[in-house]
Amino acid sequence: MGEKEKKLNRIERIKKELHPFEEEFKRRMERYFEEGDYKKIPPDDIERLKWYGIFYRKATPGYFMIRIRVPGGVLSYRQAKRVAELAKKYARNLVEITSRQQLQIRWVELKNIKTILEGLEEVGLTTLQTGIDNPRNVVQDPLAGLAYESVIDTTPLVFDMTKAILGKREFADLPRKVNPAILGSTRDPINALYNDITFYLAERDGEYGFNLYLGGKIGSGGPQKGFDMDMFVRPEEVVEVFKTVLRIYAEKGYRDNRNRNRLYFLVRDMGIEQFREEIERRLGKEFPFKGEDKVKTYGERVGIIPQKGELHAVDIGVPSGKISAEDFEKVAELAKRYGNGELRLSTYQNIYVVNIPASRVRELTLDSDYEYLKGLDGAWVVNTIACAGSDTCHFGVIENKSDAQRVAKYLSSRIPLDSPIRIHWSACVKGCGQHGAADVGFVGTKIKVGDKAVPAVEVFLGGNHHTKAKKVGKVPLEGLEKRLEDLFRYYYNNRRRGETFFHFVHRKGIDHFKKFFEV
Repeated sequence: MGEKEKKLNRIERIKKELHPFEEEFKRRMERYFEEGDYKKIPPDDIERLKWYGIFYRKATPGYFMIRIRVPGGVLSYRQAKRVAELAKKYARNLVEITSRQQLQIRWVELKNIKTILEGLEEVGLTTLQTGIDNPRNVVQDPLAGLAYESVIDTTPLVFDMTKAILGKREFADLPRKVNPAILGSTRDPINALYNDITFYLAERDGEYGFNLYLGGKIGSGGPQKGFDMDMFVRPEEVVEVFKTVLRIYAEKGYRDNRNRNRLYFLVRDMGIEQFREEIERRLGKEFPFKGEDKVKTYGERVGIIPQKGELHAVDIGVPSGKISAEDFEKVAELAKRYGNGELRLSTYQNIYVVNIPASRVRELTLDSDYEYLKGLDGAWVVNTIACAGSDTCHFGVIENKSDAQRVAKYLSSRIPLDSPIRIHWSACVKGCGQHGAADVGFVGTKIKVGDKAVPAVEVFLGGNHHTKAKKVGKVPLEGLEKRLEDLFRYYYNNRRRGETFFHFVHRKGIDHFKKFFEV
């Protein structure tokens, strides 16, 4: 470790000098809030604020972004109303749903942050550890415990996993972020295997539990599916295994090059067998070898979705996850009026109103607020993910969210979507839009047209929850809609009966589609 100590990266140095959980920094933070002058915050403390979900973005000088943890995407009526109220008052009337089932509000002035944090805390929400070197929001099937495909209700486990790490210093000093996922359904709507720590529905000897996958990622050198640890974990063992993996990573993970220090690199270098043995040694027991993966389908659910117990859920598509505070409030009111007030956020940046009695579904679909909200979405919108672009993130190469909305709107007006095609947009190579796990993925870049560099995208095809998408071209953003229209019409005219876009692409071969993206 001596050699590594000499090479500590800047963030590690900042943590060693003063960890954000120390009282000294908490006092500084209070002072910054009271003074309200962002220019007085030193660069190192700007980094430390990220432990509290407070992000200063160079792309929006003088304003901050606040990220709100929503474990498993489960949001109450009261919580949704409070976020909408705060967004109206302090965040230019906008709410964002993230690809980790969380909420974000932007354009927040420093002087208002304390009021916002207190307002969130009153309704049981926190921004703690939603950024930088922490376990991030635990994602799950948004209809966990509700949908017929839900075998194990993972919601209690999500809350237990969150409780285990929240506010704990030992889990707030990881070498890098850790994205956890737990899937207890036979449908995977969360691209589960591309998370750092994944508990994946499995069956062994007639018992349901989870197979463990470690090291999945989207950025840091490209998308990688998690390593199969050949290990079956029972539901009651999940939290301890989760904490043990985090402890191994905290102690043995690399702290020099931040481009190569995700959990993936540690598992790769230790080896699957040695890493598994280390888990078992620390927990003092052996785990059975993996069971049979029980996940059969993937992708977002749309329309009116039957639930267990003669209840239903309905999806509200949110273009690129961006919704006005008033519209977000409308969704909350629908949930209260027709369901039990609960909302579920999805990794596709959409919202589900859940627990609607069968007798009230038709009444809901005729509600003017519902008709208005459904008028904003469409099948292409529901299956689109887009991370923040250049207008609010200084890493973004293209605007991204507006590009995604424009393309989805164009396709909706020209091509009826009769089976899901998932389109994911990443504004830069960091891959926050999960482009590698999509049917069609984009990464923002630039391309030379004549003597000018113009906004462009690298295009990837053929990804899903098990398979990494492959690059097929690089084209200007201008004219992308028509290229996609031609691609999808070709698919509709040449597919076999019941053939998905994913299977069509792999039957034809990735190289076959490069002709659609020639410059």
